[in-house]
This record gives sequence, C-alpha cells and structure tokens, in this order.
Amino acid sequence: MLKKKSKQPKLDKKERAPKKKKNQKGVQSEESIESTEVNAYQSDLKPTIWDLISPDGITIDKEDRGRIKQTLGKVVHFLPFYIPRSGYPRKLQTNWINTLLSAGEVDVMIDIHKLPKGQAIRSLQKQLTVFQSNLSWQMRRGNTDQINDLRTKIGDTEVLVEEIQFSENDMFLVSVLGNMYAKEERELEALANYLQDEMGHKFFSLTSAWSRVKKGFLSSQPVGENQLKDTFRNIDRRALSTLSPFISGAGRYYGGVPIGINRITGHKEFINTFGNEEFRPTNYNMAFFGISGSGKSVAMKLMIGRQLAGANTHFLIIDPEGEFKRLTNRLQGINIDLHEESGIVINPCAINYSDIPLDDVDDDELSLLEEDDQKEVISKNGKKYLRFVPIKEKINEILDFFNVLVSSGGVDKALNVFERNFLEEAITYVFTEVLGITSHPSSLFQDGMAEVDGELVQSRVRKPEPELLQIYEYLYEKYSNDQDCKRLLAALKPFLRTGSKPIFDGQTRLGHGVTQSLESARLVNFNISGMEEGLLKPVAYHVLINYAWEHFAKNIEKAEIKKYIVADEIWQSIDNDATVSFYEKVARRARKRNCGLMYASQDFVRLLENKKARGIVTSTFTIFFMQQNPIDLKKIRDHFDLAEGEINTIFSNTAKGECIVRFGDNRIWMRTDPSEGEMMYIESNEALLKERLDRKRMQERQTI
Repeated sequence: MLKKKSKQPKLDKKERAPKKKKNQKGVQSEESIESTEVNAYQSDLKPTIWDLISPDGITIDKEDRGRIKQTLGKVVHFLPFYIPRSGYPRKLQTNWINTLLSAGEVDVMIDIHKLPKGQAIRSLQKQLTVFQSNLSWQMRRGNTDQINDLRTKIGDTEVLVEEIQFSENDMFLVSVLGNMYAKEERELEALANYLQDEMGHKFFSLTSAWSRVKKGFLSSQPVGENQLKDTFRNIDRRALSTLSPFISGAGRYYGGVPIGINRITGHKEFINTFGNEEFRPTNYNMAFFGISGSGKSVAMKLMIGRQLAGANTHFLIIDPEGEFKRLTNRLQGINIDLHEESGIVINPCAINYSDIPLDDVDDDELSLLEEDDQKEVISKNGKKYLRFVPIKEKINEILDFFNVLVSSGGVDKALNVFERNFLEEAITYVFTEVLGITSHPSSLFQDGMAEVDGELVQSRVRKPEPELLQIYEYLYEKYSNDQDCKRLLAALKPFLRTGSKPIFDGQTRLGHGVTQSLESARLVNFNISGMEEGLLKPVAYHVLINYAWEHFAKNIEKAEIKKYIVADEIWQSIDNDATVSFYEKVARRARKRNCGLMYASQDFVRLLENKKARGIVTSTFTIFFMQQNPIDLKKIRDHFDLAEGEINTIFSNTAKGECIVRFGDNRIWMRTDPSEGEMMYIESNEALLKERLDRKRMQERQTI
C-alpha cells in the first residue's frame, strides 16, 4: 500500500533563501561576519598530506647523519648515502640493486634522465679526447697498468658511440641515493658496515652525504628532487636494465645436479651447493623444512642420490627413523644398524689428530693450543698442514658426552661441578698416564705388528683408544665412597661392556668390512631406529655426530673430496644443549673441511627458539621451504626474507615436493622431479612401494 506524500507549502525564492542582514549602509551585520570567520577557521583545521606523513621533528647533529622524532619517546637514526660516480664497476650484474633493497630499513631512490642522441655523442667524444690524452701521457711514463686500463675504456667508449649513432643504444644519467634507518646508533653503524661490505663484494662503493645530510635526506624522499647533482653517472641501455628490482623466475646456473622443475619457466633447475670458480657459497650447509608429508625426505634423498652419482660427493648419514636404509642399499653404500645387540661399538673417547691448513690461522681449534704444545707440519697433495692432537677439545667433548648420558638417563639435572671435576681428572689420567697421549701426533702411535699384503710386519700402529671402562675404574677406585660421585658411577655403569647398553665401551668396531677411517666409503648410513627412544637414542645421536666430525669430516684422506654429514629430524636433539652446541660448531667449521651439514626438520621453529640451534640455521646457505604449518607463519615472516608470494606458496595447499629454494639471495619456486627408477629407492612407505612395483610389472606385461 502506497502512502501519499503530504503536500508542503510552496515557498518562493525569497522565502527559501536566508535573508542577509544588512545595516543601512549595505554592510553585513556582525552576526553574519562571525559565522563566516568560524567557517574559515574550521577549514584551516583540516589536515593536509604533509600533516599526515611528516615526523614530529628532524635533528641533524652530526656531519653524516641525523635523528627523526616519530612519536613521544621514539627516535629513529638515519644516514643518507649514495653511489659516487667512481663507485660503479665496469660491468653491472643483473639484480645487484637487490642487495640494497633487501638490507632491511633502507629507502632507495633511483633518478634517471635520458640524454638526447646528439648530446650523448658529444659527451662521449669529449670523454674520448680525455682518455686519449691520458693514454699519451701514461705511455710516455711507461705506466703499464694505466695504459691497459685506458685502452679498455677507449675501446668501450668507441663501441658505445657507434651504437648510439645507429640507434642501437641510448645514454642515460643515473643517480642512486638512499637513506638507512635504525632505532639505535650502533645498529645504524652495523647496517652501514654490512652494506659497505656487501656492495664491496659486487665492486660498488657507497659514500655518505657528508656535510650535506639535509640535501641527502630530501633527495631520497618520494616527493622530493635530487639535490645532490654530483651523484649522476652516465650509463647505457644495457646497464640501465640491471637497476630493475625485479628478477627472473629462473635460478642462476652454476653447474651442479638437476633437482627439480621451475614452476614459472618449466625448465630444469640445477643446484651446486659447493659452487665453482665463478661463485663460491659462504658455506655448504643445506636444510629441508616442511611438515610431515610435504616431501622433504624425498628431496633430501634425491639430492643425496644425484650428488653421489653426478657430483662425486660422499655422505655420512645419521638416520633416527630408518628412512635411508633402502636408499643406502640400492646405492651400494654401507648400512650400520646400531642397537644394543648389534655387537657394534662407537667409542666416544676415541681421539684423532687434527690437520689445519697452514694458511688458516683463524681456525677455532688453534685457540685451545698452548705455546708449549707439540705439533708438526705435514704435506698432502701439494698443500701444507699443521697436525696436532687436540687433547683439551677432546676432553671437553667427552665431558659433553657424559652430560648427555646423565641428563638422558631419567635424572632431572646434568653434571654438577663436582662430577665435572671428577671426570676431567679421570679422563686426563687415562690420556696422559695410561696411554701417554700428548698434543704431538706421534703419541697416538706405538711400535707393533701390522698386516701388509697379507703378511705381519713390524710397524708403527695406532695405540688402543681410551675407553669408558678405564674412566669408570679410575673413578670407582678413587671416589666410590664420595657421595658426590655416586650418581655419576650409577649413570655410567649400564653403558659399560658388562652392562645392558655396551655400544659405547670398547675399541671402535663398525662391523665386518668397515674400517674406522671410512676412507673408501662413499655412502655410510648409521641406522639408530632400533634404539631405545628416551634414553639410548639421544646419546647415540650425540656420539655419532662427534664420530662423523672426527673420522669423516676431518679425515685428511678426504680433504679434497666434497662431503656431507646428513642429520635427519635434527629437532629431536634440541633438548640436549651439548649436542646442539656440537651441531653449531660443525655448521661453522665444516666449510674449511670441504664439508657441509645437511639436515631436515618438520619442527624448525624449535630450532629458531633455541639460541645455539638458531646459529645452525643462520649458517645455512641453501634452504628448501616445503609446505609449512600455518601456526609458523609469523616465525617465517620474522626470520626469513621471503616475498609475500613466496610465503603464500608454502602456506597454501602446496603439492608434495613443491617448495621455495633459497640459495643465498636467489629464490626459486620449483617442484622436485624424481624419476620412476629413483622412486624405487626413495620411497620408504612399503605399501606405496608395492603399489608402484605392481603398476610397473603390469605396464611391462602390456608392452610384451
């Protein structure tokens, strides 16, 4: 039902419009003037864009930096900088600008002006005259370096002039300026030093806007103009393209092995974790992060199989779940099944000498040597090494082993100060008094009989390794009645050769046909899946990473061989501080041994939350981000420099094997591509493997 509109009385124009009150002389009344002033005052109160974006204040109190007052109590320090005319390399590499853009709190402004063709040619011809004049002068002086440099510049300039004349190239004036920011001045210093070093590696130099801080700051603002006119540098069209902040979806090719298919280009992606002469990573460590079922084990096995066959890389695997047993068998490696009944012994007290290249004076191991410690210089493959026995470091490692052993035995605390003192005394006694081991490498050997070509001959042979039983007997004999030693003796007793867990007491035995040095082994897998989960497995994990470092990574016979220590599900060791500390040491030192740490974790957040374990992640150059748990989104954002699209990829419904690979500052979106033959040794699920085999047999029958 429609309602009728009530009729309003019609007003004429005069009645509708408000009447202006005027006095007799036709001037507006006081009431009207007051109303107009209020409206004008209210109009002035509206904020402008400058009110919205401007800080509370800026102070320039130093020659090269200043401070910005943002809010009450909040101050930000800033430092303007630019690339000077002489600060560019001869050739610009693609994506060099990303070093500045990804450095953190840094604003960058690129000011570009195209020069008309005539002006560009005249400018280059004038530059040619200068170069030729300098060349004539340097030739009279006989300065060979300058002569070669000037000839190169003349040749480049002549080519550029010809290209511009025929419209094959253009000339541009370019200025690159920026501001870096930090909450504290020391953070600003650290950021400035970092950028200086990183850009220096790419042959760029940065300069602060010394005594021109205000001009430098304003020049890099988005609404400002370039007030530093001496920062312009002429470049051509090809060089200009390298200033684009966008990069190709394809990874850089440094050789290596194929690992998957690029999801953008559809091409094969190759990875070379050890680098080549053109590019060498800062470390060779590699990580695989992803939830269960994301494909990290498949990617890890694929890397092992392809690098073993295609890059002659050796591997020693610590396998807590038995994931790598089939892989090792199919690739003709050595499987060592370690459990209480195996008859295998991994001696945590075994000590070996260290070989440090003479040119590596900064190695951490050298810091523990005293001036009077004995050592010798040896030569191997044309390279000289300093060889010594790191007794002090080994004693600390054995103390860490006992720490893991005691804290894993259901006891609520680790070694106390009394127990550490008792142990250090016992270990030192066994090393020096019982076996006569010193820092000199010859102290590890004694006269004896050795088998050579099936015959026994008199030779220098290795002394027996120190054993847990010897340490226990010393403690029992001297301190069995001491209350402070009783817990230690009780914790150690089950691990003796007479106890229920004898795999750590005695001379190292890895089984038939396996030598302790592992010199001939290309692939060795320590399978500890059959060990007791709560007590024995954490201890075994700690002992094996120590063993891998001493006898695999540090083995001088493998010094020239690329190699990896592989640790699956590393997060299981996070609760043991001693184990994590040793992993962190391996991650730092491995590169000097031509070695890398390869590890996987489905709970990498626990690595980030542990201070020592976080050091492992920060020392990892290559990371595979498989599908992630949504609850870890904030941690990923805070700790890794991934773009929003990359984050969406690993947190969406990602296919198995799909990942973002971070190789230094390069990012690749790809999916692993194991072949049908590779899946026969990669697949660890017996049901899926049987299904694959049945399908393969059916296809073979159909072919026949």
